[in-house]
Amino acid sequence: MKAWIGAVFLAAASHGVLAQSATSAAAHDAHHQQPPSASAFSKHGPPPREKRKQGVSPAYARQWRDALALGDQGDAVEADRALARVMAHQEFTTLVAGDQRATWSRAAWMATRLGDNTRARRWVTRAVEAGSDDPDDVYLLAQLDDRDGAHEAAARHLRDFAVRWPRMLRYLDTDFVLGVARQAPQDAPIRLHLLEALLQAGWDANGLGVGDLWYQLALLYQARDDTEGVRRAIALTTSPDALVKFRVDRRFDGVVDRDTEALDIAAAARRRVAYLRTLADRRPRSLEIRMELGYALLATGQHAEVVTLANQTLSSLSAAPADAPAFEDPHYAVWVLNNRAIAQRRLGKLYDAQADLFRGTLMAESGGANVSQVLNLGQFLCQRGRPDEALAALGRVGDMSGYGRMVQASVEHCAAVQQQDGAAARRALDYLRDHRDDAQEIWIRALVEADRMDDAAQALIAALAAPASRGDMLAAVQDWREPDALPAFVSVQHRWRALLAREDVRRAVAAVGRIEPQPIFTLGGI
Repeated sequence: MKAWIGAVFLAAASHGVLAQSATSAAAHDAHHQQPPSASAFSKHGPPPREKRKQGVSPAYARQWRDALALGDQGDAVEADRALARVMAHQEFTTLVAGDQRATWSRAAWMATRLGDNTRARRWVTRAVEAGSDDPDDVYLLAQLDDRDGAHEAAARHLRDFAVRWPRMLRYLDTDFVLGVARQAPQDAPIRLHLLEALLQAGWDANGLGVGDLWYQLALLYQARDDTEGVRRAIALTTSPDALVKFRVDRRFDGVVDRDTEALDIAAAARRRVAYLRTLADRRPRSLEIRMELGYALLATGQHAEVVTLANQTLSSLSAAPADAPAFEDPHYAVWVLNNRAIAQRRLGKLYDAQADLFRGTLMAESGGANVSQVLNLGQFLCQRGRPDEALAALGRVGDMSGYGRMVQASVEHCAAVQQQDGAAARRALDYLRDHRDDAQEIWIRALVEADRMDDAAQALIAALAAPASRGDMLAAVQDWREPDALPAFVSVQHRWRALLAREDVRRAVAAVGRIEPQPIFTLGGI
């Protein structure tokens, strides 16, 4: 991907979920030179002989050339106006098809830089429908689809990208690719087609692994009785959390051997730590790898080492001069800090954990307003028994996903229960009920917190019975390693364990899976 593209979309993506910085566009392979864009020639316009072939006047050819060059000079406003004049000119239709596509593409990126996604979509759609061979155009269209909630269209365009330019997947933002794949409609063929395209392209999130994505693909293969496909997906899975799902989901009992080392969760967790240590040594300027190493260390309970790693990393960030940053992707710093907060909390250093979470709320998240650390701080404060402070923390939260709103409502419910505000508790619980498909586990845990144990059992049993939510619910009920509950949540933790001990729940679990003691900490929660 050409370097300026990531920066363009970052400027337009106010919530920061989809974009990467100009420097991080190549952070996953710093030695690889990015190929020129399909419209690179347009910086200086086509040669004179081509101008004559197009049949345009010399004055218009100069106007067209200058308009495209303005975008390279960084003046998006003037470039946007100049491109609009060029495209409105009667001679525009006499340009050859390739030059028209290049113009629409450049106009789309200028509109994106100006935050006008409606016009960006109009122009990039024209370019793609006219046969654009620029991968940036297809990528931008997928991003705009995702931003607009058109998940099936986003998956379709990302699939096209993976099929046409598999080697360029390395330049895409990994969170974006994972998000599009996971949000592809469950019952749409494009879900399978996208996952297969990513697998066939050998995409592995630039060496970091794809979490439970191959588990999702294995489910699709299993539904088609494709045993070999299931085995291939399992063999590619490196995430200990995803391997737990393969172990405990009875849909895979005829395919997996749970006694093999590949499905030894403790061994898989150790392998992941060792692999990420090596990768961090090989790519010392990647902050994303250090973030992932922090996750892996948290999973294995090496909390003191997480603190040490975070201290070293954050010190390197702050000590580096502004014109020579220590890492190519400094936007991951907030997650390194978040990892330290979790480690401090598990070490019993609650004051330090809270300070880190608060500091995180003041930092940008992927270039936009912070959401995750604000929600994490709200959860932490409420579980400590400080409902007023928890609600005050939520006042700083920015725009968020459906899942984020579920977390927000759960904190509001937690605070209302502690404040004995029945009306507020009902409002929060109503929201959680109405949007439970965004996060079934959050809804069920809120029922437990409200001491509505029969309702919680019914909701859990229903989620286990539904194929789409079964894997996540089986993961939720596992006997994970976990820290002691924070003061205001001790009774909630006891009720959760009582829920899992109910005979009706145990029968429902046994029908579709199993509960096992897991030797690792889950990544969820604070």
